[in-house]
Amino acid sequence: MQIPEFEIYKPGAEAGWHKTRSEVLFDNRHVGVEKAFFKTPNRQTEVPWMVVKRKAAVAIAPVLEDGRLVMVHQERLPVMQTLWEFPAGQIDSEVTRESIIHTIQNELREECGCALHPDLGTLQSLGWFFPSQGFTDEIVYLFTAKPVCVVSRPEPDGSEHISDVRFVSAGELRGMIAANAITNALTLALYARIAAQGLP
Repeated sequence: MQIPEFEIYKPGAEAGWHKTRSEVLFDNRHVGVEKAFFKTPNRQTEVPWMVVKRKAAVAIAPVLEDGRLVMVHQERLPVMQTLWEFPAGQIDSEVTRESIIHTIQNELREECGCALHPDLGTLQSLGWFFPSQGFTDEIVYLFTAKPVCVVSRPEPDGSEHISDVRFVSAGELRGMIAANAITNALTLALYARIAAQGLP
């Protein structure tokens, strides 16, 4: 598969932003907490802030040949609910185009048992979003994958539980969003980007 061209986010690329110093208060392989001090385009006195450090992630809207989208019903322990979501996952290495594509392929297989069509399949980048920019530096890269084929049962890793996979039309997905059956930021953000670009 040809790797599509897309931009990688670079923190601090906007003029006038500087992290002047920081102290790591907590760190493990999932999350870190940093007390950081910033100068901004409009504030030249240091501004202190607690930043939760998270790995970058991907979220993918898989589209079948008939146009239906693939959703997974995943248990989310922090909120004690099973949520309808698009497949998603963290990037476990340096963020490059190759590592992003590798993560997309893994998450499609693990969470919904899908793979890009071997001849017709393409990935389209829809940019990125910040899921909770007031306290974390986490960034999620957004993609569509189409068409995808179902190739196996979901194979979630040991920390996940997928209870169901559903194929929904764009209209059904809009209905789920309107009825508050979709409540997670990554699915809402990815659908907003899809809709804004006039995709199914």
